[in-house]
Amino acid sequence: MSLLRRFSQRIDRISDSHAPVDTDGARPQSGLFEKEVMELYESVTSPAFTLTDLPALLDAVKNLGGVGLNDRKMLLEKLIIVMSKRKDTEFSKKMQQIVINLLYKDLPHPPSGYLCLPQAPTAQANNVANNSRVKYAFRSADGSNNNPLFPTLGQAGSPYARSVPSTNISPKSALPDPGLVFDTLLKRDKFTEHPGGISALFFAFADLVIHSIFNTNHTDWTINDSSSYLDLSVLYGNSESQVDSVRRKDGSGKLWDDVFADSRLLHMPPASCALLVLLNRNHNFVAERIFNINEGKNFKDPAILTDDEKITQDDEIFHRSRLVNCGYFMNIILGDYVGAILGLVRDQSDWRLDPLMTIRELSHNFAPVGEGNVVSVEFNLLYRWHATLSEQDTAWTESVFNEIFEGNDLSKITIRDFKEAAHKHLIPPKDVKAWTFNKLKRNGDGRFKDEDLAKILHDSTSRRAGAFKAKGIPEVLRVIEIMGIQQSRTWGTCSLNEFRKFLGLKPYSTFKEWNPDPEIHKAAAALYKDIDNLELHVGLQAEEAKKPVPGAGLCPGYTISRAILADAVCLTRGDRFMTVDFTPFNLTAWGYQDCQYDTLDGSYGGLLTKLLFRTLPDYYPRGSAYAHFPFLVPEYMESHLKTVNPALVQKYTWNRPRPLSSTVPVDSFADVKKVLADSSSFLSAYDGRLFTTVKPILAKKLNRDTMRSEEKMRTALDKASVKLTTGTSEVSKHIFSKPEGDVGSYYAKKTQALVKCHTFSKVGTQVRFVDVVKDVINILPIHWISQEIAGLPLKTEANPSGLWYEQITYEKFAEISEYVYLNFEPVHDCHLRESAQNNTGEILEVIKAHIDKIDSWISISDSQNHLAMGEFNSHAFLKKLWQSSGKGSSTYREFASQIFAAVVPTAPLYSQAVATVVNFYLDADKHAAREEIVKLVASKEKDAADKVMGYVYEALRLDPPVAGVYRTAAKDDNLGGIDVKAGQNIFASIYDANRDESVFGKESKVANVANHATHGTVNFGEHGLLTSEFFKSTVPHVLSTIFSLKGLQRGPGQSGSFTRFTEEWHGGQRTHYITQRGHLTPFPDSLVIQYNN
Repeated sequence: MSLLRRFSQRIDRISDSHAPVDTDGARPQSGLFEKEVMELYESVTSPAFTLTDLPALLDAVKNLGGVGLNDRKMLLEKLIIVMSKRKDTEFSKKMQQIVINLLYKDLPHPPSGYLCLPQAPTAQANNVANNSRVKYAFRSADGSNNNPLFPTLGQAGSPYARSVPSTNISPKSALPDPGLVFDTLLKRDKFTEHPGGISALFFAFADLVIHSIFNTNHTDWTINDSSSYLDLSVLYGNSESQVDSVRRKDGSGKLWDDVFADSRLLHMPPASCALLVLLNRNHNFVAERIFNINEGKNFKDPAILTDDEKITQDDEIFHRSRLVNCGYFMNIILGDYVGAILGLVRDQSDWRLDPLMTIRELSHNFAPVGEGNVVSVEFNLLYRWHATLSEQDTAWTESVFNEIFEGNDLSKITIRDFKEAAHKHLIPPKDVKAWTFNKLKRNGDGRFKDEDLAKILHDSTSRRAGAFKAKGIPEVLRVIEIMGIQQSRTWGTCSLNEFRKFLGLKPYSTFKEWNPDPEIHKAAAALYKDIDNLELHVGLQAEEAKKPVPGAGLCPGYTISRAILADAVCLTRGDRFMTVDFTPFNLTAWGYQDCQYDTLDGSYGGLLTKLLFRTLPDYYPRGSAYAHFPFLVPEYMESHLKTVNPALVQKYTWNRPRPLSSTVPVDSFADVKKVLADSSSFLSAYDGRLFTTVKPILAKKLNRDTMRSEEKMRTALDKASVKLTTGTSEVSKHIFSKPEGDVGSYYAKKTQALVKCHTFSKVGTQVRFVDVVKDVINILPIHWISQEIAGLPLKTEANPSGLWYEQITYEKFAEISEYVYLNFEPVHDCHLRESAQNNTGEILEVIKAHIDKIDSWISISDSQNHLAMGEFNSHAFLKKLWQSSGKGSSTYREFASQIFAAVVPTAPLYSQAVATVVNFYLDADKHAAREEIVKLVASKEKDAADKVMGYVYEALRLDPPVAGVYRTAAKDDNLGGIDVKAGQNIFASIYDANRDESVFGKESKVANVANHATHGTVNFGEHGLLTSEFFKSTVPHVLSTIFSLKGLQRGPGQSGSFTRFTEEWHGGQRTHYITQRGHLTPFPDSLVIQYNN
């Protein structure tokens, strides 16, 4: 296997070396041969189907168009396994298209029948100010207009659909008493833990899904007061008045804090409401960011708008934010929820069934999408999952029922008693801002305490749900179940076997086949006499449940298991706003990418993780299993991983999260400077993260005896970490304290060469353009590191046989840099760590091979590097450095890691700083400053470089590339009059420190150029390429080369400015840059300048 992989990798290297330098805009593809070889290897060693799958396949061939599939043979689960294992293959894609088509066509579109004739209601008028000018898609309050051709399809207030017309001739009078049915088949005999480790939080979220699409009218059971769409109506409401009740309508597009529209959730176990509050907060987060980004440049401060303008702006931000939030809801359903249903999260698979995919059929027609939905009574009954109530949620429900029924015997409560109690106790206040749940209290600002919400959610994650089974529903819900049975009979619902036939499943021939437990099937036979009389609701609840196997995680009854997948596909694929109108145009570019799940975030394809990290950051620390696997009990998941993949266990923390200590903000110049300067008293996470990037490589040198002992392993890695820090410091002195050769001249010439190489022209003129950030500044230190220090095989016009493209290499460096230095968001930690480790491994292998060649004279891998590297100075430099600092004290891997750590992580920070300075001085009113910088660099004055750096630091003061950094106090201290305890986190605001009026006076235009020499403007820190000596030796030459261009000015329009926005952060401001793909990044990626040839 490893030999085959190495061989294929070498073939890929040869192919990469012959690839063109100019890709004509295409994103370079590498590793294709290795991918094909490994796919072939996997197909041979682990075929898609085996002999054990033969019975299920034969059953499908024999019965698919006839009597129906025997779902006990688990064909669907086997298909799920095959598709997930072959996830990136055309075979898997084609199979997935077949499965999605099959599931979507399980239900008729539009429905063929209703419980009563729809009264042809008119679609609700669009609730947007100045609607004639609205050019974006948005959801109506009641779900109307989802299908413009049938505008009332799925609208709230419409009748339920009937999917299966029943031909069962058994009269209602022949059916058993509902109370007797409950007492003999459904009443919980004992609590049984869910066999697949599903947590109570899964079913709390299921409550949101179910209540979003089902709300049976209290007076007319044929009417559904909810829309038939996953439009988060539980949060926003199903009517204009409900939507208005949760909106502020102040021009911000936000909701009132921590409110929601559906009062039914107030009477559910509290985790459902807690999740709904987080979705409220997510809406407001999205609305604020859409306003700050202002993609269309049409949003303004509401304070300066007229009332009409304010409403128009509020409508647009609200509706776009709702689409994004519903995108979150949809992808939590498809990623986390369906992922748990199919056991994909448990089995560490990030593959997901994609019901939204575009499918072109053999007829060349597109498979339908966005046709609309109408939920049916059959699926209303299917989602009665009361058997899964955890022990704690059962106790909570009993306490609520005892309160509203005033201590009466719950086993004797009638439907009339329930209705009277509901009218008396369960009607909430009209003002949604006054609602509360679980006896929580709101703060003065109207919000619930984070710690209260976190406790509810942590409790729910740690509690095991109940198993699906007959005799599994708590007695406290007896009246609810009796009402459900009566409802189903009032609706004339089909039997279980009729529903199975409708789904293409083999009908049961005996009660024993339905449930092999003698107590259950004998009781059912006594009650219903004939298996064809078994009514749907009871049959679904008391059916034998699946066992947890690959492809099955939820483990409900077999019929439910098949039906919920069809429903999930229909609800998402049939919704216009989740398919054809789910676009960056409607959601904004940032909003569209923000609600996509990241398969590398450590949660194996989900979005709930992101929601938890975003809305409760102090209660979900990075790496917490409570955030990454919220739908699985942590104890279960940890135990499972220890069995199937022990290496993964150490990547997560499994204990219940403790709240983080409050962060102390520090904003005065003196205090921030103190925090940044005293690295022993105020600890950064940089060294630890830097070691994390190289740890997989350094761990390879550990012997087997060490790796078998956890204690020995930890001791060895601790020593390696200390050695990396000290070794990197020593290497950095050689590189940066006294840079080899004339490094300033190198940077000046390379800047000039890159400008020339990447310039493009305006037709018929001498006007030239160049993306000075993307094509010059960002890759400038990459060239220096590759050619002068580390010997990386960069592909350029001067070295067309190289392996690594400039932009791809920069992206790898940027991921490493962001992980080590700018890793502020816990949700990105896992992805950044994995990417940084992979990128670091590639770089270290090259540097190690060079050192191997230097020390041993023979290295096959380094010979390949030289073929792809060209003639550069790096080998001579590495030889000198190895002989003076590495040989005899470090292994090849250790020394390669030290060189990597010294130069690679800070290269993007260097580019970030230079780009900021260039952008700052491109303004027309700073023309004189540009000329002065060019003049100073060309002069022979002794202090010319210092004067240039005055301009540099002034730009960085007024527009700091990094707004602030975190530190941890190593001992008790006092900062700005605030006592800081050892272990407490500190946020040092560089943004605020650089505006400290006691030091810099009133902010003005480049008025403090001389101040840096006196006061030492606070910067990001002395690391790598940002060390003051190296910075001073190179940056003036880069600036002079760029600012010397004739007729220099910004490029036309938006291309001549950074695509960025600012937002409040710890009382100051921080800047985000937006890439062309809509992602946020701390690094600028484009700035076009114009000059004359």
